[in-house]
Amino acid sequence: MSTSSNRYRLSKSKIAAFEHCPRRLWLQIHHREVGHFDSDTLARFRIGHEVGRLATVAMPDGVLVEPEPDMKAAIDRTTQLIAHDASHPIFEATFQHQDVLVRVDILEPDGLGGWHAIEVKASTRLKKYQLADIATQIWVMRSCGLTISRATIRHLARPLNWKRPDFNAVCFADTDVTRRIESHLASREEIAASARAAIRGSEVSREIGTHCVQPFACEFIGYCARASQVPP
Repeated sequence: MSTSSNRYRLSKSKIAAFEHCPRRLWLQIHHREVGHFDSDTLARFRIGHEVGRLATVAMPDGVLVEPEPDMKAAIDRTTQLIAHDASHPIFEATFQHQDVLVRVDILEPDGLGGWHAIEVKASTRLKKYQLADIATQIWVMRSCGLTISRATIRHLARPLNWKRPDFNAVCFADTDVTRRIESHLASREEIAASARAAIRGSEVSREIGTHCVQPFACEFIGYCARASQVPP
């Protein structure tokens, strides 16, 4: 792999950023320091992390893949577990195809020689952008030769108070998205190529719009708003 590919390695979140807004991905790579997360977004991150942890606690026979000492070690450990201990769920299973690296929340053996991929979300229902998220992971895993028989979004079964979350009350519901991600799977190669082209070029230009706050607020909205102002 070239130095350029290593420097700009893609991931599920970077591809998601590109699909949200190409300029957002470019800024994440080249000028991350101009981004700013508001308090609500930071709270969402913290809650999402805890919800993800609780999903793994519910599967005590699972094995966590640590990214230590680096991601190559995580990829090697994942390969080892799949080859020699395919009877337990794997948390943060790590794969790389081309320059796209993904870490899968939960990879569960399906009992038939394949695997069930589970993406954990802190939302109470399936959201459209989540389909592209899990499709990126499925595309990478299948490209690495893994048989994925089912894809699931594991989300909250009931709302969580974001201001004062009671994590003891968290319970989950599953939405099978195996069929629904097919159109996204077909576009992953092209999307990844477009993301590479975007980050290797000059700063992407895009006007301020509803995409800056939907489906969530972009960390660069302040920077883009300032940049769009015409000087007197």
